[in-house]
Amino acid sequence: MQCKQASEMMSMRLDGRLDSAETALLEDHIAQCETCQAEWQKLQSLDRLLSSAPMMQSPVRVRVQVMTRLGRRDRAIVGGAVLTLGTVALALLLVAPGLFGLLDVLGIAPALIYGGPQAISHLLGAGETMGRAAIGLLWEIAIPLAFLALCGVVSALVLNGVWIGAVRRLRSSR
Repeated sequence: MQCKQASEMMSMRLDGRLDSAETALLEDHIAQCETCQAEWQKLQSLDRLLSSAPMMQSPVRVRVQVMTRLGRRDRAIVGGAVLTLGTVALALLLVAPGLFGLLDVLGIAPALIYGGPQAISHLLGAGETMGRAAIGLLWEIAIPLAFLALCGVVSALVLNGVWIGAVRRLRSSR
């Protein structure tokens, strides 16, 4: 066992999340490694100190603020998921007409019915060409658009923070 793994396991041991085999491995390593022995003693001291500290209940105002922020975070996650699904749907709407037009121009369906293996090889060639075109579009359009969307989201979050700060300052000045 390496010291890094032992260090991670020490915290798990203090939390009671190690089984007996893992505990035995950790204890063997600690018995042989002076660095980990010192770290283990420090962690145990810190754990004793924290567990002996008195627990105080937070003020109602703080609890309300925390729960409000958690609710906002949940809405932000849902909003992000909706935004992602909307982007995917929009991308499909943009790609679908081109794909249907390509199928119509290439005449793939009748060729598959009457052409057999030769039609399949043409279909594979067309698929390869479409793949190259899709990769080209990805590099030329989709990645820059994704970057711009990310910049937009970041700027919206920053402006939202500025707005909230301004509103709080106005409220506190009254």
